[in-house]
Amino acid sequence: TGTCNHKTIAHDFPYYYSSFFAPSWRYRRLKELMQSSQKKTKNDMWSYQRDTKNIMAAKTAPIMAKALQQYEDTRLMGEILEKWNFHDDPGKAAPAIFQTTYCKFAELVFKDELGEKIIMNFLDNWYFLHEKLTQMVLKGHSIWFDDTTTPDIKESMTDMFHKAALQAKKTLVPLLGNDPEQWKWGKIHTLELVNPLARKGIAGRILGTGPMPMGGSGETLYRGWYDYDKPFEVTHCAALRMVVDMSDMDKVMAVIPGGVSARTFSPHQKDQIKNFMSGKKSYWWFSDTAIDRHEKSRLVLVP
Repeated sequence: TGTCNHKTIAHDFPYYYSSFFAPSWRYRRLKELMQSSQKKTKNDMWSYQRDTKNIMAAKTAPIMAKALQQYEDTRLMGEILEKWNFHDDPGKAAPAIFQTTYCKFAELVFKDELGEKIIMNFLDNWYFLHEKLTQMVLKGHSIWFDDTTTPDIKESMTDMFHKAALQAKKTLVPLLGNDPEQWKWGKIHTLELVNPLARKGIAGRILGTGPMPMGGSGETLYRGWYDYDKPFEVTHCAALRMVVDMSDMDKVMAVIPGGVSARTFSPHQKDQIKNFMSGKKSYWWFSDTAIDRHEKSRLVLVP
């Protein structure tokens, strides 16, 4: 069993539970991994937390790729998407193309009806929007695809993907250069750990860490969610990553994005960042016996 903040109750559940659920993509990927026939190990469980397969992209990126390849000015972007394995890895260009184009596409689809004041709030609430938009793309047609500001033209989904890709190109070229092959996801999709004493400027860079290239997205188990109005800086990701082997009472496999101390300038404030970003396995001593045996220092709080 597992949960990814998705809807876990059946459609016929008789009582109101909530109307605010995460899209199902992350859970679908977890289910896909867990249903494989091979025996699962603690190392498998550790790797699942860093899995970058984007199930939503697997469904929609081929449709986007086909649309973009119909136009000379977006053909290369479409070809890159066509060759993609749908993993949001930081060293790949396809995730940057897909994520940027999909965001622009969503804005184009709804902005003409909703207007400037509402659109950003709407798009920032992906929990409400995400799966519905995907259903529209898979269907291939919707009244929302027509741009009401051009009454003499009836736009198709392909038209909207093309317009979105041109806007994506306009966004990415100043940041990453003219060659779409070099639009690496990790160059724009970054994680920055800030210190509350100084969040910006020189002091912020000294006390904090980053920005650091990061894989994943809002649709992957290795979560790297960003806000629509401030792409593509990671605002939501897993904090504690932990796997517990119930046969080993001395230690647990765990890592946090920082260190075990919150005290500024402590040597243990940032000593787990490298492992957190790289995925290296880390262990915390758990039993009192193991902690006493391996302790290097002890903090005593006296009232």
